[in-house]
Amino acid sequence: MADVLDTLIRSLPSGTVSTHHGELAAHARDSWALAVAQERRGAPVPPPAAIVFPKSVEHVAATLTWAQATGIGVVVRGGGTGTNGGAEAVARAILLDLSRMDRIGRVDEISQTVTAEAGVRGGSLEAHLNARGLTTGHELESLELSTVGGWIAAGSSGLASNGYGGIAEMVRGLTVVLAGGEVLTLNSPGGPDLLRRLFVGTGGTFGVVTEATLTVSRMPAAYGWETFRANSFDGGVAFIREVVQRGYRPLVARLFDREEAVARFASPGFAEAPLAVFGFDAGVPAAEGQRFELRRLAREFGATSVGPNVGEHWWTTRREGFARYREAMGAERGVITDALDVAGSWRSVPRLYEGVGSALRSHANHVGCELIDPRTSGAGLLFSFVIRAEDERHAEDAYREAVTTALRRCVAAGGSVTHHRGIGLLRAPYLADELGTVGAATLRRLQAAVDPEHVMNPGKLLPPPGRG
Repeated sequence: MADVLDTLIRSLPSGTVSTHHGELAAHARDSWALAVAQERRGAPVPPPAAIVFPKSVEHVAATLTWAQATGIGVVVRGGGTGTNGGAEAVARAILLDLSRMDRIGRVDEISQTVTAEAGVRGGSLEAHLNARGLTTGHELESLELSTVGGWIAAGSSGLASNGYGGIAEMVRGLTVVLAGGEVLTLNSPGGPDLLRRLFVGTGGTFGVVTEATLTVSRMPAAYGWETFRANSFDGGVAFIREVVQRGYRPLVARLFDREEAVARFASPGFAEAPLAVFGFDAGVPAAEGQRFELRRLAREFGATSVGPNVGEHWWTTRREGFARYREAMGAERGVITDALDVAGSWRSVPRLYEGVGSALRSHANHVGCELIDPRTSGAGLLFSFVIRAEDERHAEDAYREAVTTALRRCVAAGGSVTHHRGIGLLRAPYLADELGTVGAATLRRLQAAVDPEHVMNPGKLLPPPGRG
């Protein structure tokens, strides 16, 4: 392996490749809760053979050309905020860390787009745009640390996706380096997105995105909030479904079940029932009319207004969730906290809520759920859960059993095993189940066509052949 690595090191500028043990160990995993727990008990993820820190498309192309020639795997890393093991090191592989590709390119205020390299962090991009009165609207809890490339790899969706869309809808152009080192430029903002979609949500298994052009919008003058107490989770689901199917378009629309509402909004008086939260651009003339209609519609579904304060509080503290996750996954042994996102049609949402939720509750001490990103035909569900056990190994076993059962029930209920957090090691076996035999085989053939040596983030989209 050392001789093979020397070839790569000599082909790139000095300082581009690191084999320093401390640096390798620090980059071996992302933020997957299971890997964090294993590290806590002294069983960390084995480090990669080397880390490449490219600064240009040419560096990425040289690395992937070398990988195809040698059969060495390449794991792509952005900000390390992923929660599925998508950026976790694997045996006989190097890590391609895009953090030094962090230049922000042209902001086109006429077409309302921005071009940025894959390593640009969300917080930096937003600050750059906000200074011009613009925003991506891609409001992630991990915004400050996550990267543009990571968003695309995971197929992420922000808190305000109802108004701005998920990352798949925001991408207007891509520069991608394919497995053999070829550079593919996709830039047809008004045309079909057939090829662009191949690289969104597939975790770097079809190519390495090095630059993206994304849609941007004018910043809201201010957010206006409406919050309603629903008489049940099913009643809240019916209410939100009616809102989106009647064509109302709030920037934010989410439903917290009772358990999640209590955890998020612990003030007495309004957090004893499911809460539906809506956010509007208060500067848009039609916003007030939509808010009036929302109040009227709420009464039809037995929901009660609790005013704007809940939404305002949630929005003000929206970044704290990721910080709380990192704190909870700190030093306390035997505790694992995580979130599992699934998606489905409106008809399947009740089955998903019951099936996935009961699977998690069989092993977790707390389970809460949010209905997220409601669209005309369906929505996502984001389950937050906490497992407490007598020691780390028991917690890890409970975590595996909970997630395995939950994702199997998701597939059985006709749902999708991911909504906005990608696939990775966690979900790859269940994506194969969701796609079915023919679907999984078709996806494998596509992968083999663009990556004949199977070096691109191996095992992070589908299990290795013969194992699922």
